[in-house]
Amino acid sequence: MKKSILKVSIFLSILGIVSCGGGDDDPINPPTPSPSTAYSGVITESVTWTKDNVYELTGRVVVPSGVTLTIEAGTVVKAYPGQEANACALIVARGGKLMAEGTSAEPIIFTTTADAITNDHPNYPGFANLDESNKGLWGGVIILGNAEISADAAEKQIEGIPASDSNGLYGGSDNSDDSGIIRYIQIRHGGTLLGDDNEINGLTLGGVGSGTTVEYVEVIGNVDDGIECFGGSVNINHALVWAQGDDAFDIDQSYSGTINNFMGIADNESDHALEIDGPEGSMIGQFTMTNGTLKGFYPGGGEYADFRKEATGTVSNTYFYNFSCDSDFEIDGGSATADLTFSALEFNTTHLPDSCKNTASEICDDQTGNGVSFNATDVTSNTVGADASQFSSWTCYFREN
Repeated sequence: MKKSILKVSIFLSILGIVSCGGGDDDPINPPTPSPSTAYSGVITESVTWTKDNVYELTGRVVVPSGVTLTIEAGTVVKAYPGQEANACALIVARGGKLMAEGTSAEPIIFTTTADAITNDHPNYPGFANLDESNKGLWGGVIILGNAEISADAAEKQIEGIPASDSNGLYGGSDNSDDSGIIRYIQIRHGGTLLGDDNEINGLTLGGVGSGTTVEYVEVIGNVDDGIECFGGSVNINHALVWAQGDDAFDIDQSYSGTINNFMGIADNESDHALEIDGPEGSMIGQFTMTNGTLKGFYPGGGEYADFRKEATGTVSNTYFYNFSCDSDFEIDGGSATADLTFSALEFNTTHLPDSCKNTASEICDDQTGNGVSFNATDVTSNTVGADASQFSSWTCYFREN
C-alpha cells in the first residue's frame, strides 16, 4: 500500500495537483486574491467596498440595473481628475442600488485623489491638505431612478453624462422606486467640466423615488450645484452644502419630495442659495423645503433665491443671514399655475449698511404682487432654521469651523 500511495503522489505531483506546504503555488488551497480597489466602467455584479481599503474611480463607474454597490461606514473613495470624456463619477443607473450607510462617527467620504484624507487620518473626517476652495477635481455622485419627472418625455438623459451612455437615463412612473440608502456621506471637491456650461453636481438625484433614503449628506466645494433634484419624490433629511460654485439647492422638473433640515454656506463664488425651476411638461409636483439655514457671503455677490416661472411648492421655517447689498429673493411672474407658499422666513440684515436693502420687503421686492402667500420678517437673531446639532459631529464644515 505504501508503494502504491507513493506512486500516486509522485504522479499527482508531476501533474501539479499535489504540492507540499500549501503555499502560494498550491492549486488546491490557493491564496485569497487581494480585492480590487480601482474601478472604471460598469460593475457587473454586486460588491461591497470595505473601510480597510481606499477605493479609486479611474473613470465613470456605473452601478447598473440589478446590481448593488454596498459601501461600509468609514470608507474613503477617491476619484482621479479628468474632464469631458475622461471625467470620473459614480453613477447609479435606474434599477441599480447604492447602499452607502455611514455613521456619525464614520462617514463615507467621496473625494479626489489629490485629497490626503484616509479613514485613519488624525482629522478624519476633516480636511487633510485641501480646503473648500478646491473645486472641480472630479465629477460627483449621480443617482437615477424610475420616478416621475416633468419633462417633454417620460425619461431623459441626465445632465453631465454623454447622450451615448444609456445608463444616464432617468424618469418613469414608479414614485416609490428604491435606489438604496445614502446616509452620513461627504462629497468633496467635485463638479468637473464635461463640456461648455455642463458640470456635474455634487449629488444629482434624477427621478429618484420615495423608497430611497437620503439623509446626512454634506457637499463641499463643488463647481456647480451642491444638491440638485430632477423630478422624483425622494425625501432628503439633514443636508449641508458648503462653498458651491453655483446653487446650494436646485430643484427642477417638478420635484415633489421634502427637503428637511438643510443648510447652505456660500463662498465668494456661490450664486443662489436656492434655485427652484418650474415643470417642463404637464406633470405638476409640489416640493417642500422646511427648517433651513442659509448663509450668504458678505460683502460679495450671491443671491438668496430664485423661483422660476410656474414653480410650485412651499418654503417654511428658514433663516437667511450674511447676504450682500444686492442679493435678491426673486419670484418670476407670468405663471397661470404657480402655487408658492412662504411661511416663517426670517432675514437678518443687521450687518448691512443703511444704504443697502435692509428689510424683508425690500429684499423680496414686494413679491406678494405675484399672488403668492408670503410671510417674512426682519430679525436680529433667528427663531427658525436648521438644527445644527444634526451636523456637528460628522461634517467637514463643523469640524473646520
